[in-house]
Amino acid sequence: MTSTAAPRVAFFIDGFNLYHSIKSAEQHLAGYPLKWLDIPSLCDSTLQLIGNGAQCTAIHYFTAFAEYLRHKDPGKYSRHQLYVRALTAHKVKLHTSRFQKRQAWADDLNRFVTVFEEKETDVAIACTCLGLAAADHFDVAVMLTGDSDFTPLVETFAQSHPDKQILFAFPYDRVSKQLQRLSPRSFKLSKESYRTHQFPHSIRLPSGKHIHIPPEWTS
Repeated sequence: MTSTAAPRVAFFIDGFNLYHSIKSAEQHLAGYPLKWLDIPSLCDSTLQLIGNGAQCTAIHYFTAFAEYLRHKDPGKYSRHQLYVRALTAHKVKLHTSRFQKRQAWADDLNRFVTVFEEKETDVAIACTCLGLAAADHFDVAVMLTGDSDFTPLVETFAQSHPDKQILFAFPYDRVSKQLQRLSPRSFKLSKESYRTHQFPHSIRLPSGKHIHIPPEWTS
């Protein structure tokens, strides 16, 4: 970055990578539910680590809705949708990918079983980041993920946008040493930060209606 102005920071959230981190944090903070995470507040709390008066200009949240759970586990599906509504009510920009069905061999069952895999999210994050950088929408990209598959993105970003920075905010228990080497100014999120940054139990939507934390996420 060559400008002396406060850096504009865009956050890119790998939704499922963060979700698995939250589940791990809940196991290590027994008694503290953490899934109603206030991502905008969490992102804002990291700006001091970037320094120079950094300002958050956008938060992009990437996820996929598990349509196959609509009938198998409707509660889990509806809780995910409700949480996304809480995020978009706080001006988080949603990007959705999909799940794809495939057959995988299960050694314990000695047969093939049907599994569902999240598809396209990594590519969507990388394309969105590079596209917004080319359009000069930010000075610093913060990738909230610990997925080492983003290594090519870091290398391409450095070559195509040497005047900008790409950092990683590693979710708790999801650190990638490879990404840490490529982006040494990256930092780790603690399990305590998840506990600190939780949405209020009731959230007012732009329509004036209210949504409430799922009861399953309160204990």
